[in-house]
Amino acid sequence: MAGSKVKIWVGLGTYVLASSIGAAAWAESSKAEQHGKHGVQIAQATHGHGGEGGEGGEGGEAGSDALAGLDADQAYLANIAMIRGHLNVGNELYAKDRPDDALPHFLHPVEELYGELEGVIKEKSVSPFKADLDKLSGMVKRKASVSEVQAQTEVVLTRLTDATAAVPAAKQADPAFALPIVIGVLRTAADEYAAAFEGEVIANPVEYQDSLGFARVANASVELLTPALTAKDADAANMLRQEMNTLLQAWPSVVPQRKAAKNASEVSGIEFASARLR
Repeated sequence: MAGSKVKIWVGLGTYVLASSIGAAAWAESSKAEQHGKHGVQIAQATHGHGGEGGEGGEGGEAGSDALAGLDADQAYLANIAMIRGHLNVGNELYAKDRPDDALPHFLHPVEELYGELEGVIKEKSVSPFKADLDKLSGMVKRKASVSEVQAQTEVVLTRLTDATAAVPAAKQADPAFALPIVIGVLRTAADEYAAAFEGEVIANPVEYQDSLGFARVANASVELLTPALTAKDADAANMLRQEMNTLLQAWPSVVPQRKAAKNASEVSGIEFASARLR
């Protein structure tokens, strides 16, 4: 499995992210492949530009206080973003020939997030996609080939892109609407990161990986918003990018070392320069 290229759509609408698996190969691929029908693509280095985070303990991710204060559309998009984060790290682990490590990240979208979406899906007349998620996790359980898992992931991501389109694109592009979603996802990432610790060491890799996925997706959303943010307040936008890059150093790899790159307190209280940009 190792060495496979993983492509994950994340962020707002048609934003695209290439995971750190095969990033060099991705960068060398044709421009036609890199700019397909689903929008912009970014080759993501492990340390550089990541993006969303995890399981949220007994209450689950969607029930976390981290999303408190978001309106219905914002919470809907935040939960979809976290599904994308799970699929991002799940596919990376699967491509690294770690199917057992990958499986929780294919199960959590249904176990912890989809239930929060069902009411909005019905209200907005979005086609349900739980069956697609179940098919994907089933393939991981039976250890299907990487290409099969990635093909089904593409199906799910297409459904997620369709689901996000239920919220007007202009609304999604408005920093006043979008930044609270980013902050909510990052707060959830911080909660998951903290849950990965026992004392001073990382003892729960799943929580660590959840937080990494969420952080990556949030970062991708910030990158998509950067032109609008720069037009509003260039200094604050630059500060936000710098703080995101610093934050992402907490996850030097998808498989954690026991000694963390940053302690939990260094990944908490994520507010950035967002107040000036809304």
